[in-house]
Amino acid sequence: MTSPGQPRVIAEQGGLVVAEDGPHIMVIDRGSGLTQVTASVLLIFTVVFGGFGIVSIAMSVRSADDNPPLLLGLVILAVGLAAAAALLYTLRSLRRIRSAPLSDFVPVAVFDRKDGTYRDRGGEVVGQLEQVRFERRVQIGSSAPKLVAITPDGTYVLKRGNPFGGRIHGMDAVLSTAVFGETTS
Repeated sequence: MTSPGQPRVIAEQGGLVVAEDGPHIMVIDRGSGLTQVTASVLLIFTVVFGGFGIVSIAMSVRSADDNPPLLLGLVILAVGLAAAAALLYTLRSLRRIRSAPLSDFVPVAVFDRKDGTYRDRGGEVVGQLEQVRFERRVQIGSSAPKLVAITPDGTYVLKRGNPFGGRIHGMDAVLSTAVFGETTS
C-alpha cells in the first residue's frame, strides 16, 4: 500500500522494487540479500541439528546401552534450538526490511521519462532512455541471474539475484514496460 508522498510500487521481487513517482521510474534494492541467505542457512541448521538432536535423545532414552550418549543428543538439540532462535530474529529483520518505506532507501537507478534520462545512485546522468535496454544476465558462481541496464557506454548492474529468495524473475520485462510503456513483440 502506498502512503502519501511515497512512490507507487509497480512490482517487487526478492528485495528489488520497481516504483513510480510521477515521471520517475525508480529501481530500489532493499538490501535484503544477505539476510535472506542467512535465513536459509539458519533454517537448514535448525532442521538438521534439531532433527538429529531429537533422534539422538530418543535413541539414548530407548537404549540401555546409552548409545548415543544422552548428553551428545542434548548438545545437538541445543544447537538446533539456538539456530531456531536466530532464525526467528532473522525473519523479524526481513519483515522490518520489507515493511520499511521506500523513502528509507536510495534508488539504484532512476529513469526520468520526462527528461528522457537514466540516472545512477548518485544522481549522475548515465545515458538517454532511448539508448537503454534491460536484461537478465548469468552471474558466475550463482544460479540466479542479475538484472542489468545496458547503454552504449556500458553495462550497469541494477540488482544481483540470489537463489535464496532474491530472484529477478521477469523484472526486466516489468522495468521495460514501466519505462517505455507497452511493447509489442
